[in-house]
Amino acid sequence: MSRRKRVPKRNRRNKQALPILISGILILILLFAGLPYFQHISAYRSAVDRYDFTALSQELAWIEENGVWLKRIPFIEKGELWLRLNQGEYEEMELELVQYGDDGHRFWLFQLYLLRDRPGEAEKVIATLQNPALQKLAQGMLLANGEDNEKAVSTLLTISDRDLSSENQVLKNIALSRSYLTLGKLEQAQKSWQIAAEISSTHPLVLGTEYDLALFTGQWGRAKELSSQSAPAHAASYGEQVLVKKALLALVIGDRESYENTLKALETKDKGKACVQYLAGIKMYERGEFAQAAENLNGAIQMGLPDFIEKDAVQALTQAQERVEAEGALQAITGKR
Repeated sequence: MSRRKRVPKRNRRNKQALPILISGILILILLFAGLPYFQHISAYRSAVDRYDFTALSQELAWIEENGVWLKRIPFIEKGELWLRLNQGEYEEMELELVQYGDDGHRFWLFQLYLLRDRPGEAEKVIATLQNPALQKLAQGMLLANGEDNEKAVSTLLTISDRDLSSENQVLKNIALSRSYLTLGKLEQAQKSWQIAAEISSTHPLVLGTEYDLALFTGQWGRAKELSSQSAPAHAASYGEQVLVKKALLALVIGDRESYENTLKALETKDKGKACVQYLAGIKMYERGEFAQAAENLNGAIQMGLPDFIEKDAVQALTQAQERVEAEGALQAITGKR
């Protein structure tokens, strides 16, 4: 009987090591190929955690181009919905959000209805929320949206931040800041904004409200800088004072679209039409059309302006009339028109 030829131990070890080596190489190749995906997923999650509108937009664009299948991951899907809500893609979002029954998606549906100026439907959603703190937050935001700012502040102050997620803490404090700002309580408005900014300095509502605070305090340079970084907060939620300042900044920087949108928001206010007439007068004055400026400013004063701009309007009217008289005197001397 022939004896089986014994395989040297070294050869056996080599044969065993080869599959391990090949597996290791394959793993390294897969890791190397997948590294960009891991990096972008990590960056995406970080942007979601910071509520960073710009970074999230960039990361989502990369995912859509290089790995659309990643959108099936729950936190990526949720981040995209949040982004779309802040980009104003309301029509398609409404059809998606009504299909969900959890508080998170229902609260987004509530926000969507507020942004689309459908308070009746927003109120119906509040009744479906299970979380008491979230329900209170929605009630406070609805009151602020309806310009019942005193009651909005009272409602929002009953909510403990500990009962809210970090983003909902931002929403609460931004709603407080806006209500205080409309009530003319600047110090409280700045404090509430600061709390929100400490949670997320990149949140679009934090940036938008900083813009409004800069307008309110006359920090025109900072307001101009912020206007190029993010869309200002929803204009219609403010009183005449902030809206007039928004319109004046838009005139200064030549932002026609913002100017027209602000005028539309002003027209819905109690003395908004007089404010629009005042702004038309200022616009004519800056163009050197002093007779037309005087006519508009006088009309605004006769309609009844809010106290915060009445004195400025009278001064501007006086200056416009003086320029008209000076031009008339010059024409009389030179005989030129």
